[in-house]
Amino acid sequence: MEKSNAKKILEELYNGINVKIDSHEGALSQDNLLDLMRTMIDNISSLDFELPNSLENLKKTLDDAFKDLAQESIIQYDNTNKKFEELASKQKQTIIECKNPLIDINEITDKFNVIQNHMLDEVHKANSMIADLTHKVEKLEKTSQLDHLTKVYNRKVLSEHLAAICKHLNFTKDIHLFMIDIDDFKVINDTYGHVVGDKVLIFLANILRKTLRDGDKVYRYGGEEFIVVLNRIKKDECLKVANRIVSLMRTNKLIYKELNINVTVSLGATTLVDGDTPDTFVARADKALYTAKQSGKNKAIMDDTDGN
Repeated sequence: MEKSNAKKILEELYNGINVKIDSHEGALSQDNLLDLMRTMIDNISSLDFELPNSLENLKKTLDDAFKDLAQESIIQYDNTNKKFEELASKQKQTIIECKNPLIDINEITDKFNVIQNHMLDEVHKANSMIADLTHKVEKLEKTSQLDHLTKVYNRKVLSEHLAAICKHLNFTKDIHLFMIDIDDFKVINDTYGHVVGDKVLIFLANILRKTLRDGDKVYRYGGEEFIVVLNRIKKDECLKVANRIVSLMRTNKLIYKELNINVTVSLGATTLVDGDTPDTFVARADKALYTAKQSGKNKAIMDDTDGN
């Protein structure tokens, strides 16, 4: 699919959603949604049009964006529910504590009941919306291509990509794989908390995106581990890229609030060889990563050319 056609699809989607929002009185932010759609249109050139089924990939990328919007709406409705519950509790306590005989308790109670019934109706609507959005988010999670936190490809897409590569070994050339692990990630979580741990994961993902070529693919393998697949690159150049990633992580600090956090990574690299399966390909990189960890961390190790 050509980029111009994809952009036209997004333009039509943008206009259609704009019209629907004008007639909608829900809690969603119109500005946020329109900005989101415009950003996707402007950034259409960054989508991966070389993967198979590009139209389906575009749809899944949009699904990821709407998933984030749905989760934001769930949080908004949940906060509204809590406020309604607090008001209802205060109303009930006020009636109980009121002892002044000059006050018409029945009249006040009737008025409060009207307000409470209105609030309960709103809570019911909000709960229905939350249930619907939660179901949609769960469905999108199953079809998503992106890791929700780091916005790189997830493990499901990695499995599909490696299966396709190994199935057509005769058509592949100079393909390498990095397995990257954040050093002492548990210590970071224990010292600074999981929020900072998440920031570290995002920090590494951003370094990888900025360092690698457009055709190289980045995946979150699990936890603090990432995998990179590089295409059409010689071994010596591949090793230079690996060392550059390690160096960039070592020399750049993550700045979060008042914290300056030093983060290093270890990297294992390998080359695709005849007879490889996705498992053997990843296993060799994992073995090289283990060697890097055992020999002091904060370094890149590449296995032998023949895959041993």
